[in-house]
Amino acid sequence: MSPFVDFVIKNGFLMDACGVIGLGLLGLGAVRLSRRYQSWGGSLLAFGAMLLLIGRLWVIVMKQFMTAKAAASMGHTMSELVMLAPFVLLTAGLAGVVWGLWGHEQWLRSER
Repeated sequence: MSPFVDFVIKNGFLMDACGVIGLGLLGLGAVRLSRRYQSWGGSLLAFGAMLLLIGRLWVIVMKQFMTAKAAASMGHTMSELVMLAPFVLLTAGLAGVVWGLWGHEQWLRSER
């Protein structure tokens, strides 16, 4: 196995922590952009970044809390919804970030 793959597998928590920190910084930058220029694209970018952060945290925490006993107590349908919700959040968050960047760029063009 390559050293990089070995590092990623053994240091999963470090990679998760760096990812969450990066998403938090993206969210803070988007909020600053939104407040500075008062553009709807910046607001949508901040919303998308927060959805990405919540979805990523959900994926990390779900490993510890979604045990077989917890899934059985919730029922099949509810446990499936709980397991699929982070992917919906991540997809909507990525769409929000991309749409926000596009919208902010369009807003800047219209201001000039």
